Amino acid sequence: MNAVRNAAKFLILAAIILGFATSASAQVTWTFSDVAFNNGDALTGSFTTDSGVTTVESFNITITGPQAFTVAGLVDSYLPGEIGIFNTGFSSYIDLYLSSNMTGAGGIIPITSAFDCPGCGTLNSADPEIIGVTPEPSTAGFMLVGVGLLMGTWFLRRGRRPITTNS
Repeated sequence: MNAVRNAAKFLILAAIILGFATSASAQVTWTFSDVAFNNGDALTGSFTTDSGVTTVESFNITITGPQAFTVAGLVDSYLPGEIGIFNTGFSSYIDLYLSSNMTGAGGIIPITSAFDCPGCGTLNSADPEIIGVTPEPSTAGFMLVGVGLLMGTWFLRRGRRPITTNS
């Protein structure tokens, strides 16, 4: 009976740990909304960070207009309070300053100021913002939590059944 309870406790604990480990690795996708500059440039696209918002995992960003450039990367060291977008060689870049730090929970964060250089255009938009989609935890981890809890409940109930004898 103790062995069954210990096994049930172990399964529940393992499923919970695996569920938390899986959900902790969630990524956040951030999308630019209404980012236009007074020099005629516009910024569109999105990028994905780790859940700690300290590392850019991937990006798909387009800069259009008279000062248009091909985006080569984002500056990780600016995160989570600023966004730095640059071309190869850093000869063209955009720096965006946010009203608050990005978090792993996503949300909508207004862009308070920005510079588009060379030419250093400034924001021309009324309400530029960055929108972070709240990450969905991995379903595999939570499915394992559910299976662990179901098995644990089954083992515990099975161990509590009264013993009947046939006479």
